[in-house]
Amino acid sequence: MMHYQQQMQKIMRSLMPVRKSVLTASECELLAHLYLKPEENTPILLSQGSGMKKEAVSRCLKSLYEKNCIRKQRQSSDERSYQLFMTETGLAELKRGYERILQPFYDLWRASKEDFEAFLYYADRLAAHIEKGKERNHDHEIL
Repeated sequence: MMHYQQQMQKIMRSLMPVRKSVLTASECELLAHLYLKPEENTPILLSQGSGMKKEAVSRCLKSLYEKNCIRKQRQSSDERSYQLFMTETGLAELKRGYERILQPFYDLWRASKEDFEAFLYYADRLAAHIEKGKERNHDHEIL
């Protein structure tokens, strides 16, 4: 298992972006959620959709707001709650950020084609197992 853990570390390091960006990977992830699912635009829904802890989402949202990538709009029904919307700056930064983040994936895919596609297929299946485990653990906490 130690060997496989080291191999996974090697793969993950090779997939890390080389160039720096204005946005972190977590900030890009939250902006992508806002872009792909604009109706899920509250901090709680972003936390649930991304799997990130509420505290991490709050930190990212604060940073995105300071970078003018999102704007907040209070909900009239609940003064404590607000909706989030991506700005033009946010859309442009998301595009640049994902180009930077995805470039190593495309490079590895071009170099290994079928092997990388199989890796992604199984990574997707493993992620589904992880999600099922979280759901089961959450169900047990309620009981």
